[in-house]
Amino acid sequence: MLVINNGKVWRDGRLQEVGIHIQDGKIKELRPTVKNEIGSSQIINASNCYVFPGGVDIHAHIQDGAETFFYGSSSAVKGGITTVLDMPPFKTVTNREQCEQRIRWGEGECVSDFGLTGGIIIDLEDLENLDEIRDCGVRQFKVFMLSNPPVEVLWRSVQFAAKSGLRLVVHMEEPALLKEVDWSDPLGFPKANPPEAENVAAAYLLEMARAAGAPIHVCHVSSARTVDLIDQYKGWGVDVTAETAPHYLILNEDAFYTQPDRVVVTPALRKERDNMVLWQALEDGVIDAVISDHFLGALPDQTKGRPSAKDAEPGIAGLEMTLPLLFDQGVEAGKISLKRFVEILSTTPAKLAGIGDRKGKIEEGMDADLVIFNPAETWKVHSLGEGSRISTLPYEGWQLKGKIEKTLVRGKVAWDGKEIVCERGWGKYIPASELI
Repeated sequence: MLVINNGKVWRDGRLQEVGIHIQDGKIKELRPTVKNEIGSSQIINASNCYVFPGGVDIHAHIQDGAETFFYGSSSAVKGGITTVLDMPPFKTVTNREQCEQRIRWGEGECVSDFGLTGGIIIDLEDLENLDEIRDCGVRQFKVFMLSNPPVEVLWRSVQFAAKSGLRLVVHMEEPALLKEVDWSDPLGFPKANPPEAENVAAAYLLEMARAAGAPIHVCHVSSARTVDLIDQYKGWGVDVTAETAPHYLILNEDAFYTQPDRVVVTPALRKERDNMVLWQALEDGVIDAVISDHFLGALPDQTKGRPSAKDAEPGIAGLEMTLPLLFDQGVEAGKISLKRFVEILSTTPAKLAGIGDRKGKIEEGMDADLVIFNPAETWKVHSLGEGSRISTLPYEGWQLKGKIEKTLVRGKVAWDGKEIVCERGWGKYIPASELI
C-alpha cells in the first residue's frame, strides 16, 4: 500500500485535504489524512503541495523525427503528463497490423502510459482498412492538410468519421494560401504562413463535418478567427472539439525578433490579440484541451551554434513544459481558473481519448496517475537531465512559479523531481473503452 498524505488533492472540482491510498496501481481509497498511517509500505508526504490528476496529452509526436518512445515519454512524466496519445508519421497506423506493431514498440520503451492516433491519411488507400484500428482501441485519426490531400480524400475522411464514430483530427491550413518565406524579413515566416490559411481550412472542414454529421477535432488552434468559427459551429450543434498549445497562448510573432530559430512552428505564431482570445476561449470552454504538439525533428548539435530560422527544424518539443507553463502563465496570471487548468490538461482530454473511466480525475477505482505539485516554488527553466529537450525551447531561462515534485504513473513514481526512477517499459498502452 502506498499513501500520499498532507497534500491538497484536486477532487470534485476543488482542493480537499484527503489522503490517497493506492494499491495495485489504482486509487483504493480517499479519506481524511492520518498523521501516522499503520501498515503502509510507503508514505509520500505532499505537505504544501497540490495533488493533481496526471495530465493527458492527446497530440504529441513521441516516436517521430529524432524523438523516441523512451525519451518522449520521459519528457512527458517530467512535465506531469502521465498519458500521451502518440501522433504517428504518415501511413503508420492505418490497419490492425501496423497498430499492433506500434503498440508493442511503445510498450517496450515508454515510461508514461500511451495511446495512438490513427493515420495520418494522405490518400484513399489509407482509408481502406482504417476501421480495423477501432478494434485496437484507437478512437481518432488524422488528416494533415499541408500534405495537400485531394478534396475526395478530405470528404471521404469526413464520411468515414461520421460512419465509424472515430473522431477526425485535422491540421487545418490551406496550402494554396501559403507563400514563399522571405527570410530577410524577421517576420517573413508568419507572413508566409498567415492566419487566413487556418481560417479558410477550418471553415471548409467544419462545414463538411456539419454536412456529414461527423465528429471533428481542430488541431492546435492559433487564430482568433478560428476560435469564432469553432464557437459558431458548436452553437449549431456540430460535434466539434478543439485544442491549442502553450506557444499559441504565450508567444506571438514578436518572438521572431529575439529567438527565431526556436519559434518556427506550423501553424505560425500570431499576434498578441490572438493570445488573449485563445486564453478566453479556454476559460469559456470553446477550446477543450491544451496539448504540446511535441515534435523534435532533429537533435541539437552541441558542437555548433544555434541555426538560423531558415535552417531550423519546424516544431516545438514542449512536453516537459505544458503543465508548468499553464499554471504560471494561466492560473497565476489570472487568465484561467484552477478548475479549467485541471479540465483542459487532464479530465477533458481523457474523455476525448476514450479513457475517462481510468484517467483524468482523482477518484476511487481510477488509475493512480498523480502529479505532486508545489504551487509556491519558483524555479528557472533549464535542462532536466538526460534526454531533456528544454535546450531547444523558447522558454529556456524563464522563471516560473509552480514546480512538479513527483509524477506517478499507475501508482509508481516515474519522476522524482530529479530523474526518471521507473524502468523503461513501465508505460502501458491504454485502449479507448468506448466511443463518444
